[in-house]
Amino acid sequence: MFKKDIPLLEKCTSFKKMDEGFSEDEKWCVDEIYLLRISPNIDLKKLEMQKELINAVHVIDSHIPFVHEVGVYKDKSYMILDYINGENGEVVLPNKSEVTQYEIGVQVGGTLKNMHSIPAPLDYPSWEETWNTRIENHAQLFEDIVRRNPSYQCILSFILENLHLLRNRPSNVQHYDFHPGNILIDEDRFTGLIDMQKIRYADPINEFYKMEYFNVQLSKPYACGVVDGYHNQEEIPSSFWELHKLYAAMHIVFAEVWGHEVAINQLEKFQGYTRFTLEQFDNFKLDVPKWYTKPSYILP
Repeated sequence: MFKKDIPLLEKCTSFKKMDEGFSEDEKWCVDEIYLLRISPNIDLKKLEMQKELINAVHVIDSHIPFVHEVGVYKDKSYMILDYINGENGEVVLPNKSEVTQYEIGVQVGGTLKNMHSIPAPLDYPSWEETWNTRIENHAQLFEDIVRRNPSYQCILSFILENLHLLRNRPSNVQHYDFHPGNILIDEDRFTGLIDMQKIRYADPINEFYKMEYFNVQLSKPYACGVVDGYHNQEEIPSSFWELHKLYAAMHIVFAEVWGHEVAINQLEKFQGYTRFTLEQFDNFKLDVPKWYTKPSYILP
């Protein structure tokens, strides 16, 4: 172990390993003050970029941990952040009342809105060009999958008919791995948005591309709260749903290709997510997915 060799941690006395999450990074709670992430991937430039973006969001929202230091030691990289108290949202959300699930979602949506308020530099690559290229690269691979799954036929045609929606879309700071396993809850409060290793600039509405995969299936009240909180509990504009539907369809393409080519052991799970998403949008004929409703307990 080299943790004590990091100057910032040399006077610390308690190092507790944390085994939650899917990342290959080691995570340690240090004196219940710091979170130490140790990674085999050494890319100091990328770590510095992550630090810069995370700390920019921390300034405007304390639910985002502050990054104290990044560095490399003995062929491993590390990041030292604030330790935020709370339990994994994926574990504890289902045990809360529907009202509390919704209220936590509203709080999380507010933090996402704050995060998305930070724009990319003016010379940042075009979002439209980047995603058009991604779809072009995946289209043929997905067409092969459709031949084996005829119920998928509506997906690619819907995407190609709606790519124009990406024109002139902004790029802003985005978490890029938003799901309940990356939020922390202490009693009935949202306390932190964590695991920021994918943070980058992207279209803010793209943040919601995993809603049907992970958020909705765990808790519909929470998912509705996130969307409502993001919009200050005002009316949701049709442009949000148009883009969300497009990103949900695109995510199916990328996830299915990944499942067929790489994550073979998770293919059945991905196909279940695909069927659920198609059902929620009625094969992309619906603009607003079936899962979104105004909960009765917040109606006047």
